[in-house]
Amino acid sequence: MSAHSSATPTTAAAITPVPERAAAAILGSMIAMILLLVGILVQTTWMDPASASEIPPVEAAGYARR
Repeated sequence: MSAHSSATPTTAAAITPVPERAAAAILGSMIAMILLLVGILVQTTWMDPASASEIPPVEAAGYARR
């Protein structure tokens, strides 16, 4: 039995790049997910100005009265 293996090591040249169609699908899904998450964030944090509680007017608590 020899210690020499017949398997060739994996090199960077053996790795093929991602096809353009797959890269476009990945990029498109990432952009769609970002837009969806931003939409959810805006929807959950949006406050309608009409329903916001109003700050009560500050009354002079006897400071200027005599």
